[in-house]
Amino acid sequence: FACKNYTRAYIRHLINSGEILGIRLVSVHNIYFYNNQMQNMRQPISKDSFSEFKKEFLAKYLGK
Repeated sequence: FACKNYTRAYIRHLINSGEILGIRLVSVHNIYFYNNQMQNMRQPISKDSFSEFKKEFLAKYLGK
C-alpha cells in the first residue's frame, strides 16, 4: 500500500517533518517486506535449500 500510493520522496518529507503518517507508512512497508520474505523462505526451508536461497537473496539485495 505504501509504495503503490506514496512516493519515496513524499514519505521522506513526512519523516523529516515529524509527521506520524511517515512513520506509519514506513512501518506498513516494513511489515509487507518481512511478511513477503517469510513466504519466500518457507519452500527453501522445507526443501533443505535455505543456504542457496540466502546466497541468492543477499547477492540480489546487496547488489553483489
